[in-house]
Amino acid sequence: MRQLVILFMFCFTLSLPLLGQEKAAKSEPTEALKPNVVELGGGYQIFPAEQAGNSLYHQKKRIFTRQGFSVRAILAQSQGLLFYGLDQEGKEYLEILNPEDGAKLEPLEGGYYLFIAKGGISRVLRVYKGKEIQDLLAKSNTAGNFVYNGVDAGVFSHITGGEQVTSPDGKTQYLYSFKLHVVYQDREKITNLAPVVTAYSSKLDLRWVKKDQIEYRSIEGKVERLNIH
Repeated sequence: MRQLVILFMFCFTLSLPLLGQEKAAKSEPTEALKPNVVELGGGYQIFPAEQAGNSLYHQKKRIFTRQGFSVRAILAQSQGLLFYGLDQEGKEYLEILNPEDGAKLEPLEGGYYLFIAKGGISRVLRVYKGKEIQDLLAKSNTAGNFVYNGVDAGVFSHITGGEQVTSPDGKTQYLYSFKLHVVYQDREKITNLAPVVTAYSSKLDLRWVKKDQIEYRSIEGKVERLNIH
């Protein structure tokens, strides 16, 4: 009888590692099946990542999905949530979810966009390398006047200030001051250009004359040219 008890205890002891191995084997698929969630900050998530028909969530509540469409990136703004994605043919889209204050997007040359909202808000945007929606001058609400050289660079402006002045013909006008910025397709950050440009309108007339040179008209009517490096 004692021999039987010893034999039973021996067999039971051998079975313990096997039971542990079986449990571990069953837990591996669970690890592999963890949700492929992209955390975007601000309580936003995309699930599943880079899949057609995926969804955008906020605080774990689904707020957007579209058949055959893959959400890839967002940019949260008070005037509406911007989202970027691809359809099944690989065509890119940048749109506003629930736009407020008359917010809208206008496509520009070179894959850039002008975001416009009530109160004169104007921003220049792009999707950088298919991964990130960039507001090229996030601290300004007056970015605009974008022009593209047709190759690899764009120039745009923002209003830095202004004042009431008397024009040469004796009229009182508002004189705007602008700073210029250049953005390259393959560079993440913009470059700030040196000159301060002035004009009697918020619409600054910028033109490319070469792939690395722009021109604008001064308040005296003189054409000024600026090399872009």
